[in-house]
Amino acid sequence: MIKTNEFVPALTALMQRVAQDMRNPKLWLLIGLAYTRMSDWTPAIEALQTALEIDPQEVQAEHLLSMAWFSTGRKQEACDLIDKVARKGNLGPQWMLRAYIHAHTSRDPMLALQTARDWGRRFADPLTRKAKPLKVADRNPRKKLKIGYVTADFRQHSVAFFMQPVLAHHDPDYVEVHVYSNGPSDSTTEHMRSLVPHWLDVRAMDDEALCERIRQEGIDVLVDLSGFTQGHRLGVFARRAAPVQVTWLGYMQTLGMKAMDYRLVDMGIAPPSHAPYYSEALFYLKNMASYAPPAYAPLCEEPPMLRNGYPTLVSLNSSAKITDEMLGIWARILHAREDARLIIMVKEENADAAQAHMQPRVEVAGMPLDRVSVLHQQPLDQFMEMGHIADIALDTSPISGGTTTLHALWMGLPIVAMDAVRGADASSARMLQGLGFGGVIAADPQGYVDATLTLMSDSGYLLRLRASARDQLRCSVLMDYISRTAELEKAFRLMWLNYLCGDRKALSINVDLVQTLAEMDATA
Repeated sequence: MIKTNEFVPALTALMQRVAQDMRNPKLWLLIGLAYTRMSDWTPAIEALQTALEIDPQEVQAEHLLSMAWFSTGRKQEACDLIDKVARKGNLGPQWMLRAYIHAHTSRDPMLALQTARDWGRRFADPLTRKAKPLKVADRNPRKKLKIGYVTADFRQHSVAFFMQPVLAHHDPDYVEVHVYSNGPSDSTTEHMRSLVPHWLDVRAMDDEALCERIRQEGIDVLVDLSGFTQGHRLGVFARRAAPVQVTWLGYMQTLGMKAMDYRLVDMGIAPPSHAPYYSEALFYLKNMASYAPPAYAPLCEEPPMLRNGYPTLVSLNSSAKITDEMLGIWARILHAREDARLIIMVKEENADAAQAHMQPRVEVAGMPLDRVSVLHQQPLDQFMEMGHIADIALDTSPISGGTTTLHALWMGLPIVAMDAVRGADASSARMLQGLGFGGVIAADPQGYVDATLTLMSDSGYLLRLRASARDQLRCSVLMDYISRTAELEKAFRLMWLNYLCGDRKALSINVDLVQTLAEMDATA
């Protein structure tokens, strides 16, 4: 995680320089960039708009401004601006940001596919066409597979909570695991490194060099865990580093690139009828993820409302997921229940930045200001103590929670979630459906309001959930690590057999692996 104080010396120097050269757009751009990296959106927007007032052709300022607008709920403005930016030039990061913003703003899955393919056709697919032929020496269908995971997020990050059980339970007689780490390290990184026989820090390697290294190591199945998020290495996949290439977990939308063969999903996230929304072939697991809760998570056994005399709601998702429409729904809840409090946790790392971003939006939404608190981003240990303060967690829509939803359930908080057509827009709803407990799934805003009001009036249910949630999660598919990892390894084997046969007949772990191998033997 980038800490605010890392940028303070640079910002101080930039402010001194800009005071002497107020009409220098590059200085204002750099100031805007620093604030953007700190997720301090209000001064970032001001600096970037100043840069554009001085030089309306400063494309990088427009790029960053579209990101800042998206992150502060001004999503349609962000879409319009990034469309303009992309048309001006032929730069991959701008077209990728365009795909990301549209995919997380529009509810039209075909638009997400179209904008992803706009990036893929321009930047990924040409690399695939120019790639050197891939030579696979060992084509044994039963060999120990070499699996490579490419990620920037094996650290205190949502991906790590899903991947730690996988790394810990891979069968070393069946697969040989390699990690290509493209991100910073922390204590979580060191723990994950201890679980893996082959770990390489690749931050200093360019895509061409990394692709060649992966080919030399003979990786059979290469797994992307980043998608269009910071630290991705999709240029490596575009160069066809491995015979089988898969995307999983890190990014729920399609990537639009021809060299990504598969996307690991389950029926809840992407039923077969959704296949046209993806450029990747959908490969079905019984359940697409495992979950490892944080080591520190003290349970508050009673809902705080029993001692406070009033209910407290909390939003734990990133502030980029909180739309103005969502704030309006929460305002309706607070006006209907006049003693309820709401805590909105946002991404900014300090209290002043959090207030500057969210407080004006809270006011515009018409919320009772005396009952709404804006809380800046908390360290994980403090985050996992939110169950001592809050009674109910409010999910966001159309961008739903993921890891935060499971963390909330581990704290014993029921979730109020909104349903949607795409599983990527309703991951919390799909989790609750799969688990069979843990909250309410609303079909529309009124249902969301009604469900929250009902939960606030049912302290008995809140108390029972606190008592049972952890045991229910431990007994769920999400924490059956041995089964989940075995299914994953079977999926990789079937993908490998598909490659050897030159087709994609097997697209589910329900395929009989023994029979498939026997059929291959018969035709060998």
